[in-house]
Amino acid sequence: MNIRKELESIIEQFNDEQLSILLDLALCLQSGKKLVYPIESHAYQDWLSAENDIYDKIFGHC
Repeated sequence: MNIRKELESIIEQFNDEQLSILLDLALCLQSGKKLVYPIESHAYQDWLSAENDIYDKIFGHC
């Protein structure tokens, strides 16, 4: 099965919310904009910050 047909098969099963997300992604790819993956998100970076280091809170600073 080629990629286009496989995508069409999957898209046919999407609800409106999923289609909206897919449309945003497609428009972003079409425009050539850089995609921001969740791992690059502000919330993820906050979670990784030293202020949220549970290891240090439990075991102290070594």
